[in-house]
Amino acid sequence: MERNYMNLVEIGKKYPSSKNISGFIQLYDKYFSNFKDKKINILEIGIEDGDSLRIWREYFTKAQICGIDIKKKNFKINNTEILIGDQSNKKFLQSLIGKYDNFDIIIDDGSHQSKHIIASFKYLFPYLNDGGFYVIEDLQTSYFPRFGGSRINLNKKSTSMNFIKSLFDSINYEKNDRPFFSKNKFDGKVKSIYLHQNIAFILKGESINYFYNLDKKINISDKIKKLISYLF
Repeated sequence: MERNYMNLVEIGKKYPSSKNISGFIQLYDKYFSNFKDKKINILEIGIEDGDSLRIWREYFTKAQICGIDIKKKNFKINNTEILIGDQSNKKFLQSLIGKYDNFDIIIDDGSHQSKHIIASFKYLFPYLNDGGFYVIEDLQTSYFPRFGGSRINLNKKSTSMNFIKSLFDSINYEKNDRPFFSKNKFDGKVKSIYLHQNIAFILKGESINYFYNLDKKINISDKIKKLISYLF
């Protein structure tokens, strides 16, 4: 079989995916090139008419590819599995992981509801392999009230953008500068976040061990001193 040397941008031109109009395809070409000829697992949440799945199928010739959508589809794509289910339903996601075990690329182009984006990430990210990407598209919806966002309160905690900002915090804050530090689920497991207009690429991997190493137990007196120093 002749090897395919076309990049994602070239392949994308063959299919009317919204990823071309948005400029996402150029970013995918940048971040996904190292995965091209590898045996990987790919999950895409939200598949519309299947054009993005066709792009992935043509580019990632050795990959196992699964697309999920809440609406039943009347098309098939060779060597690509399409499952119908809710991206925020834990039982459905559990059955998905039971079948694939883990993924190297997860793309959320689903409902764009902040609560669904966060629920999917919290469940699926632990099953993303180190060195893999979790991608969230169309983040502009984080500011739309009908998607659970706010055009006025940009600090609304329940939005997808502010959830991503909290992941930035998990990479950068020093636990020794935080009184009563309590490590959260993702601390130390997010290597990098690449944020572009309306899309985020979250790279999984161990954070540099400046902040998450085990050290001596801190007594209550030390905690009070920290709290006082935190105010200055």
